[in-house]
Amino acid sequence: MAGVQIDGVNNKIDFDDDLDTSISANTDDTLVIEAGGNTMATITATTLTINDGTTITTADNTDTLSLISTDADANIGPNLRLYRNSSSPADGDQAGLIRFDARNDNSQDFTAANIFSFVDDASDGTEDGAMLMSIMLGGTARSRIWMGSATAETVFNDDSQDIDFRVESNGNTHMFFVDGGNNKVGIGESANAPMGTLHIKSGDSGDTAIDSNNDDLVVENDDHAGITISTPNDKAGGLYFSDLNATASGRLVYDHNDNYLAFTTASSEQMRIHSDGNISIGRATVDTTNAGISLEAGGTGVFVRSGGPCVIANRLANDGEIIRIVQAGTTEGTISTSGSTVSYNAFTGSHWSRLADNSKPSILVGTIMESLDSMINWYQAVADVAEVKYTAEDQAVIDGDKNVGDVKTEAHTIKEEIALPDGKSVGDAVTFTHYGTEYTGVYAKENDVKHVHSKVSDLADSTRVYGVFHCWGNDNVADVNDMEIAQVGTYIIRVHKDITVAAGDLLVSNGDGTAKKQDDDIIRSKTVAKVNSNVKIETYSDGSYTVPCTLHC
Repeated sequence: MAGVQIDGVNNKIDFDDDLDTSISANTDDTLVIEAGGNTMATITATTLTINDGTTITTADNTDTLSLISTDADANIGPNLRLYRNSSSPADGDQAGLIRFDARNDNSQDFTAANIFSFVDDASDGTEDGAMLMSIMLGGTARSRIWMGSATAETVFNDDSQDIDFRVESNGNTHMFFVDGGNNKVGIGESANAPMGTLHIKSGDSGDTAIDSNNDDLVVENDDHAGITISTPNDKAGGLYFSDLNATASGRLVYDHNDNYLAFTTASSEQMRIHSDGNISIGRATVDTTNAGISLEAGGTGVFVRSGGPCVIANRLANDGEIIRIVQAGTTEGTISTSGSTVSYNAFTGSHWSRLADNSKPSILVGTIMESLDSMINWYQAVADVAEVKYTAEDQAVIDGDKNVGDVKTEAHTIKEEIALPDGKSVGDAVTFTHYGTEYTGVYAKENDVKHVHSKVSDLADSTRVYGVFHCWGNDNVADVNDMEIAQVGTYIIRVHKDITVAAGDLLVSNGDGTAKKQDDDIIRSKTVAKVNSNVKIETYSDGSYTVPCTLHC
């Protein structure tokens, strides 16, 4: 071997006999390194180019390649550029690859990890790039992070493998945890332990702005804020309250199938708000036959109890009003206490009656009425409702509170006031609606033993006086013309136009619906009332007038 040879003509230093391994500088300010006839690197004043296939190898753990910038302004640090300078660029081109290779225990090379860069869109002005980081897992390269442009998203575990994702905070190793194998997310929950799709577990955060016992989930908005639970229109969505690792015993559930909101405590439904706004407490229905409370959106309250008082009104502080009765914003009466005495203030006792022909003529208030020897008949539509048992589709069964076959609603009877149409008899079939639900039952006669028909008094000094006309009934039963007859307490009475009365006078029937003075001062079977004042409350077109009185019918 001749050794190192210097070729001054070609500005070249050869290192072997066949002159194919050298360093040359044929071009100004350019140094070329050649080995075995192949150009390995080209060095200029600003650039080092290492040609394809060249490998930098180190036998120890010292820095194999360092890029060091001495730029004084520090605007940009050292740059590593992977450049694809294609003559025919196209979408999908690989822009660069960083590959991490190693050897397995069988002395075989394998790629432990890759970082790929792609061209998603090579169009001028709308260029898009993408990047993929993959890791060898179980002998197969798996996507760990994908940053795409087509869907403008960053995806972890795009291959849908059993790979967990964990974010650690200063005090919690699993501040955020995605359980890849079980499709669950834990916040503050330990590895592989989330009990639901999202499981939040925390301790006292020490936050002074929010109650530390209620800060596990905080939803805040500078405007209105809310949480939405969305389900199909034939399913239910709810909030559940459970002991640790136990079945939820408290619930707030909305059933989209029947559109009601149910409240459950101790694993039993206690209250339901129905689709029409009616509320049932202690039962799932709004009715008058099962124990519980019904509050209708229209303002009616129904209290049903198997035994004992249905309503308890308790005033603790002192004597006074217990119940106030108001009509159109004006107090019309009260029930009050004084010591052990209960007062029904502005008391007038009345009862139902009806004309024998069920007509509804104009009758002046205070007109004297007489009883007749015929009873009033009221009718009802009556339906027997069978026992209902829980099925597999019921939410209580799904939640584990009830078993299929458990009694959901006990057998009961529904009754609705109704008129008996012409041509119909007791026992005939009828379809009716009770609190929004349609039932099929039969006509039945109410068991009333005390209300009789009446007429305007047409007999002077009649002993059959029944009271004085108060008003026509305002029930919702069509074709039934009931009236209210005032009978005891304070009220007004209609006096004949030719009669002058004074306080203390006893009054009897004049035989035309008006009153006249009784001929003595002994209360008798014909006595209707005692005058309280001679002040005329109202004078009618026929000259008769009303005065305050106490009724003694």
